[in-house]
Amino acid sequence: MFRFVHASDLHLGAAFGSAMGGFPEDAVKTMRQSPYRAFDRVIDAAIDSEAAFVVLAGDLCNRADGGIKPELALRTGARRLADAGIRTFAVYGNHDYLAPGRPDLDWPDRAHVFPVSEAEPVVVQIDGEDRAYLFGLSYGRADERTNLAARYPVPPAELFSVGILHAACGPVSGHATYAPCTPEDLASRGYDYWALGHVHSEQVLRDFEPMIAYAGNTQSLNPNETGPRGCRIVTVADDGSISAEFRETDVVRRFLVTVDIGPLQREQDLLDTLEQKMKESARDRGSAEACVLRFRLAGRGPLHRFLAQPDHVRDLREHLGEAGTSYTTPVWIEAIKVETRPDIDLDARRGAEDFLGEFLRLANAVASDPEGLANARKMLTDQMKPEHARLLAQLGPGLVSEDALHRYLQAAEVLGADHLLSADD
Repeated sequence: MFRFVHASDLHLGAAFGSAMGGFPEDAVKTMRQSPYRAFDRVIDAAIDSEAAFVVLAGDLCNRADGGIKPELALRTGARRLADAGIRTFAVYGNHDYLAPGRPDLDWPDRAHVFPVSEAEPVVVQIDGEDRAYLFGLSYGRADERTNLAARYPVPPAELFSVGILHAACGPVSGHATYAPCTPEDLASRGYDYWALGHVHSEQVLRDFEPMIAYAGNTQSLNPNETGPRGCRIVTVADDGSISAEFRETDVVRRFLVTVDIGPLQREQDLLDTLEQKMKESARDRGSAEACVLRFRLAGRGPLHRFLAQPDHVRDLREHLGEAGTSYTTPVWIEAIKVETRPDIDLDARRGAEDFLGEFLRLANAVASDPEGLANARKMLTDQMKPEHARLLAQLGPGLVSEDALHRYLQAAEVLGADHLLSADD
């Protein structure tokens, strides 16, 4: 029996960018350090579980963010593993592809980085016997669109085999289709375990002959990455059977908390509810040392008019942020997103023979008409500054997809109704 650790998407050096806006100084410092500390926890997990080796499946550093610190941290971690008698095997992905311009730094003797081409498999000895066969390929460019899995050699049947690959295996929502392949492609290569990187949540695509899994990233990097982040500790029994457990490594845990304002009548009710949700998140943080919350306020109720004022929402976030810093487990407020509706039935009001009813009918007609949606999309893109258009092209079509346009139009409908109702008061 032996164990190994499967981790990926460390993203050492992640800058977090505008996501840091509005956070206190200690929160900014903690968040910038969190990918490095999460990597330390991966190393702790390997040492505590007496792993024979660690596999790192790409996007270990954020190349675009520059600096030598991430590469130094990688080698320091590999050296710490080597000192504990644990080998490290790594591939690089789209964020840290191997190309000229990288820092030229030595790795410790017990670490191995699989190159872009002409890679050779590595046989790992455990207790003096050949036990495992490992192979991987690194990216040589950011935009790798070929099926790298097709280049993996067939492993020997007598050894437990691990393929290390940074790739989009099957449909991957929210991620680019780099090195695209399918679970069937991987199964056909004959490996026992595929250690995948690229997708930022733990996913087991296949749990038997072979096991194909994403470990996810070790630390949440943006508001959409909620819940635990970590690595997988894989145990290989003497008969070759595989079991795995997920080990949390995140230092800062993110939560998306939805609150229905329907039952709430007073501003104090809202404040009490949000503070209670903050305390619940702190209790549910697992092994993390701090929490980041994004509140989503939804539903219909009398507090909608209060929340429709941006100054009120800003002041509420500031107050909750100050309160959260005093908790034993700090809770930082990333945003309060208001998706509430006026305290009237807009669908019923749509039938009224007045200006508001006419406005609501017009908004509904645009949202339900394909030509109206196309015109709305054109208006959005035509009014963009060139730099914003380039950013949109990089981010993909999702920002002006049909679903996104429906959300924008719904928000515009609510905003227009608010103004018209205020004018009637």
